[in-house]
Amino acid sequence: MSLPPHFIDAKKKEVVFHIKGGYPVTMSIPTWMKSFPDEYKGISCRCEETFYKLRAKVND
Repeated sequence: MSLPPHFIDAKKKEVVFHIKGGYPVTMSIPTWMKSFPDEYKGISCRCEETFYKLRAKVND
């Protein structure tokens, strides 16, 4: 299983995935979340610029 680009926000217990496609791709999030602790939730971000801004903010 290959994960799309993603980052983990440990404070919010979220995993943010960068997914360019729409609904059919987001259906894979529950499968990808099996790689992370149960208390984390998966979120998708379609905009590449927003994804990288959020990732930079979390990594500060």
